[in-house]
Amino acid sequence: MAELTVLYNAVCPVCREGICHFERRTKSGPEGVVYVDVSSVPGPLREHDLHLNDVRRKLHVVTPDGALLAGWPAISALWQRTPGWGWLARLGDLPGVRIVSGMTYSATAQLLWWWNRASGRW
Repeated sequence: MAELTVLYNAVCPVCREGICHFERRTKSGPEGVVYVDVSSVPGPLREHDLHLNDVRRKLHVVTPDGALLAGWPAISALWQRTPGWGWLARLGDLPGVRIVSGMTYSATAQLLWWWNRASGRW
C-alpha cells in the first residue's frame, strides 16, 4: 500500500508525544506512514499551499492519491493505518458520530493552539 504522509508540528509537546506514539505503533504495522515535522521541514507546506499555522491548528495528512485531509478526517486516516486503532476510526466515522468526532477534535485542537500561544511556543 502507498504511503500516508502525516504533517504535524513538533513544537507542541502534546502533539509531538501523540505523533511519537503513533509512529511507534505504525512501524509495527504493514501500512506505510511517513511523519513530517513541518516546523523543521517546511517543504510540504509549500507543496500543499499551507501555512505553518494551518498545521499548528490541525493535524494534516496527505493520502496516497494526493488528497489533503485536515482535522478529524486526518486523524481517522491515521488511525485506520495504526494497528489496533482501525476499529476506533470506523466507530468515529459512523453517521452521526462523525459530527461529534469532528467537533471534539476541533475543540481539543483549538485548546492546544491557545495553550501553546499562551505559553510562548509560537
